[in-house]
Amino acid sequence: MKHPLLAAAAAITAVLVGAACLGGPWFSVAIAAVLVIVAALGWPQLLGAPARKSLTAVLGVSGLAAVGAVSLWPGQGPGEGPTAFGASLIEPIAVCVALGVVAAFMVQLFRGSGSPQRLESTAGTITGVAVICAGAGWVALARFDAGPLAVSVGLSLALAALAGLVPFPGRSGRGLAAGLSLVLAGVVPVVLEPLWPASWGALPLPAAVVAGLLGGLVLVLTGRTAPDRGLGRPLGRRAAVALGVAPVAVVGLLTYFVFRIMPV
Repeated sequence: MKHPLLAAAAAITAVLVGAACLGGPWFSVAIAAVLVIVAALGWPQLLGAPARKSLTAVLGVSGLAAVGAVSLWPGQGPGEGPTAFGASLIEPIAVCVALGVVAAFMVQLFRGSGSPQRLESTAGTITGVAVICAGAGWVALARFDAGPLAVSVGLSLALAALAGLVPFPGRSGRGLAAGLSLVLAGVVPVVLEPLWPASWGALPLPAAVVAGLLGGLVLVLTGRTAPDRGLGRPLGRRAAVALGVAPVAVVGLLTYFVFRIMPV
């Protein structure tokens, strides 16, 4: 992530959501709600789309609904058997994504035919709905007492994001920065595991390494979408923050998948 504001937003958000999961579900709900609002405010600017207020409303309401639904969804929590994975806490996220997609189409219908960038706005908003609703995965981790895993992944994301700012010289500089980000993302849980206080719960090392590497990969790929060296449309501040927060939201859901699928 060569863009400083983008990298800073990703690092700060990752640390906050990881620490909030360790504090419990309601801390996680509060931080996840902030994540949703920040991403929703900057996503339309990132798209360069018209009708930004209505698109922000669709994104914000969908994301907050997903966070609230996951926090209140009945019958899920630690100690349940493998059969609980059937519907699990993915179901309320999927419902909120579906409703957000419908709302995105409705906004474009109300704008009327002939409005500029209808197709681009619809596709970008649907993508934003899926990305922002994925942030509820951090709440799901908190509900399953997976705070240690969330902290490890949060630190992996933070270091991976900051590693992208290292100014490697030459044409291969971006590749070297990406490699350093992935290495740090995978090494963090290995270093953290022997230092982790037992009173805070067990850190599942295999799941932490896999989730950390996946998170680092998502960050690297996201960083490649940001304008570099003045090429392309300028990346505004709100758009940069939204683009930094977005991969952290996606990794929340990915980490939840890893936690439920891998043996711990």
